[in-house]
Amino acid sequence: MSLHSQGAAAEITPYISEYAYIDTKPSMPPEADIEVKLEPIIVDTKQPEPKPDVKPKAESTAPSAVQCIRVVEDFGHKTFVISGTRVHFPFQPYPSQLGMMNHMIRALNSAQNTMIESPTGSGKSLALLCAVLAWRQSFEVKHRQTLANVRQIIRRYSEHNSMAFVRQMLAAKHDHPFAEVPVPKEDSKHVDIPLSADLGDISDESPAEPLNEITPGSQPLVKPDSEQNVIIDTTIASPVLKPDSEVAPVADASPVLLLNLALSSMRETVQYILDLSEATPPDGLSAADMDELRDYIKNAAQVKAIPRIYFGTRTHKQVSQLVNELRQKTPYRLRSAVLGSRAQTCINNRVKKSGSIDEECRKLVEDSMCKPHRIYRKLLAHEKLQRQGDLEIWDLEDIESLGRESHSCPYFAARELSGTADLVFCPYNYILDPGVRGSTGVELEGNVVILDEAHNVENAARDSGSLEITDEQLHVVAMECRMMVDRGKLIKDHETVGTLASTLINWLRDSDHPYEYLEFDTQTAVWPRSGESLDDLLERILLSPLFVFQLQVSFSAIEGYIKDVRSRKERQRRNDDDDDDDDYNLYKKGQPMEEDEEEDSRHLSTGSMRLLEQLLRVLGHLAPDSPFRQDYRVACIRKSKSQPMPEDAAASELKRKPRKRRRIGPGLATSDCVNVLAFWALNPGVVFSEIAAKARTIVLTSGTLSPLDSYASELQVKFSTTLEANHVIDSQRFRALTVECGTSGELLEGKYKNVDLLSFQDDVGSAIAEIVSRSPDGMLVFVPSYSLLAKLMARWKVTECLSEIEVHKRVFIEPQGGSKEEFDRLLTTYRDSLSKNRPPGCQPALRGAIMFAVYRGKVSEGIDFSDYFCRTVVNIGIPYPAFKDVKVILKRQYNDDRSTPNRNNPSQGVLLNGSKWYDIQAFRAINQALGRCLRHKMDWGVIIMLESRFAQRWNVERLSKWVRQYMSVYRTFDEAKMDLEAFYKTRIKEDIDAGIDSSLVNDILPACSSLDLASPTTVAAHTACFL
Repeated sequence: MSLHSQGAAAEITPYISEYAYIDTKPSMPPEADIEVKLEPIIVDTKQPEPKPDVKPKAESTAPSAVQCIRVVEDFGHKTFVISGTRVHFPFQPYPSQLGMMNHMIRALNSAQNTMIESPTGSGKSLALLCAVLAWRQSFEVKHRQTLANVRQIIRRYSEHNSMAFVRQMLAAKHDHPFAEVPVPKEDSKHVDIPLSADLGDISDESPAEPLNEITPGSQPLVKPDSEQNVIIDTTIASPVLKPDSEVAPVADASPVLLLNLALSSMRETVQYILDLSEATPPDGLSAADMDELRDYIKNAAQVKAIPRIYFGTRTHKQVSQLVNELRQKTPYRLRSAVLGSRAQTCINNRVKKSGSIDEECRKLVEDSMCKPHRIYRKLLAHEKLQRQGDLEIWDLEDIESLGRESHSCPYFAARELSGTADLVFCPYNYILDPGVRGSTGVELEGNVVILDEAHNVENAARDSGSLEITDEQLHVVAMECRMMVDRGKLIKDHETVGTLASTLINWLRDSDHPYEYLEFDTQTAVWPRSGESLDDLLERILLSPLFVFQLQVSFSAIEGYIKDVRSRKERQRRNDDDDDDDDYNLYKKGQPMEEDEEEDSRHLSTGSMRLLEQLLRVLGHLAPDSPFRQDYRVACIRKSKSQPMPEDAAASELKRKPRKRRRIGPGLATSDCVNVLAFWALNPGVVFSEIAAKARTIVLTSGTLSPLDSYASELQVKFSTTLEANHVIDSQRFRALTVECGTSGELLEGKYKNVDLLSFQDDVGSAIAEIVSRSPDGMLVFVPSYSLLAKLMARWKVTECLSEIEVHKRVFIEPQGGSKEEFDRLLTTYRDSLSKNRPPGCQPALRGAIMFAVYRGKVSEGIDFSDYFCRTVVNIGIPYPAFKDVKVILKRQYNDDRSTPNRNNPSQGVLLNGSKWYDIQAFRAINQALGRCLRHKMDWGVIIMLESRFAQRWNVERLSKWVRQYMSVYRTFDEAKMDLEAFYKTRIKEDIDAGIDSSLVNDILPACSSLDLASPTTVAAHTACFL
């Protein structure tokens, strides 16, 4: 679905109450380009007469043909009714934000999956947060109302009909009858509780309500028109089990008890009433009542409980940004939590100084030697984290700070808080990875999953379904198992695991593997292969179905043993710990354990157990009856270890040059290699289909999802709708252009065979030098690979093109690898050179900076280069994945095999062929790089494609919509240069005339800062500086 606001964007504000978004092509497939227009609202003024003795019904959640959006002022925020849901928004939204909220709420109402692409800077995150929280609030009201209405219908049925069927229903559902419930006190009938109160989830299995409070024609317990309060009946009582000797027979149950038991099994009760009364309504019920019951059964899966919202994004930094959006810009307040890593939240200095924070944390927790963990529940009760507290909505930095104040563990406190939260933020690998999902308590059943920055979700899902194990890891497992066997602990089970580890080690280190993929320092053999099937290989390396079953049994036994050991340790700790600080300090320092006690406390390490758990999960997908059996490839990989340089090398060279790696050859000993057993999932649906089967709704969103073709087939999930929103920036504030030829007149075609040509490198360098001399402030240049970047830098040093560039802008180069801290320092220096350290008195272009970076690198992912930090983005070539990479080869072959329907398995989904998949990976990387500039409505900039292949329409169509619809193609560089000059001149003049960011303008205009910024003299001087 496309949201076209061009032409209407400037006029929507005064007429928003008279116009609505209308989907004019609701039946088109998700990949179609569906237009959304602004049309007058048609209001039916005829009100139907209310039926006598019929209760008000809940507002329908199904989207109607015409969805109205109207505006009212409410508590300083604007309020919109979108698809039947009242949404509070902090300001007048952009048309694209209204479209996103409308699109998302409709998907949530219908419990369908959707994709939303909205350019960075369009307010996507805020719109999604407001929409999903407003929908959840509305869902809660309707949910409680539905349950209250159905309960009243059952009560009316019980007044006019026999409830004897409850006896048979209970006999099938329970092993023994229930005793009569106590009669509640009459002074506790109703309590008004705000919607924000901690009510928990209510399901159709919630406790029943007593009969003596029901009268004919009574109103619903939940008021349909109530938005601030929900009336909760606190007299609800659950059937109470008594000892068997005191249990009365079901036949003796009173009418009150039978009604309460019927209400406690509401779904079965409703189904019985419907089955009994197919033709006419039973006594006491109307046709409207029966419709209500049918709707309840039809939507039973959706109204089971109030959904929790999991909002995942790519990095912890982006999680923090989402939390700030919620806290600072929305009026919604609810129980929220953030899931993070130990590295971010640990306050134990001993753990933080260790080589492996995760492993050291687990060890200390297991041995009860981490005091912050022992008292982490103290943090749960901190007043700032309670409702209406200062940190009711908190981030990891907040809870880490509170943890330090109270000496309580923030990591485990955050995990426990997420179990009761209504909204949980986390990096999306916490949702995708089954192991991480299980360990952090992420529950997807019936809940809403939003994955922001989801352009990488396919690769992330494949990685989550894959596993690589080194021979060194297997060696640790084998040694630990031998230790446990020697101690006589679960001998058979540890021998099973140890035998497998030893077998795999011997196989990995075998020098006779038929390696067919040979690289400089890596050799790879892949199965299935000619002459040996995957089944044959698994049988040979002791991973047959029978042995895998034995392994699972042994793993379960070892897991149970470890739990027992930990329980004994915890009981012993509680017995020994009398809250005496001195005694605790002695304990913490570690007193020598008795020999027998030490023997009894040994078990396999957490790392080994996690490795076995991951292996069993993957082997489950390779089982004979698994639908994903054909989606895996097994590989044996041999990599050379890094070798130190000679001792007499200069210290400076040691710092600058990478370690040498040996070429793999027949004579290289296995001790010089790392051997890896890899299970590669080629189908991201292995992981994602399980998520889709559990979640109520999945929303994929990003600024750069395009091309959208592959998501549904690759993830094996049906996306009922898609939306591609326009940018909020006026089209006159940016340029997107393609240059076919360089300054020499030769075609710019950055193909693999051309990039090594000196003529190509010189043409690209000259073009960038010309652009640099005209572009103000910051500039980004993206190339397909680090190797090409190194070649260009080397060539431009020889031709002095780099010196020419440095005359106008300071040059920065994105490093390959390196730590996050090093990259952050580089980025800070880049920004400082633009905002602080620009010396006065120079030409404007000299005050700029240019960053050379690589597609898919750090600069292209999630970095904000707004305003003067980036006025121009230059793109060189098309970044296709390395075509000789083993995984790329296997993935292309796999997609080719699955690109046609399988006659033997018609349910198997059809994928894009390998070539189309390969193309999509390249253009998705380009779109991600293009989104680094133009970050808000008043921003402006230029996107330049120095690549002739973007003169071809089919390549332009793969770019994001906000770029492709405005792309201009120039045959010669001189033509493009004229357009650039005119655009820069216009934008600079308009900014000066409007007085936009005067401090920035003064920085850009040295020697003019004392002049009147709006005067013709200043404008002329400014233009002269650049042109």
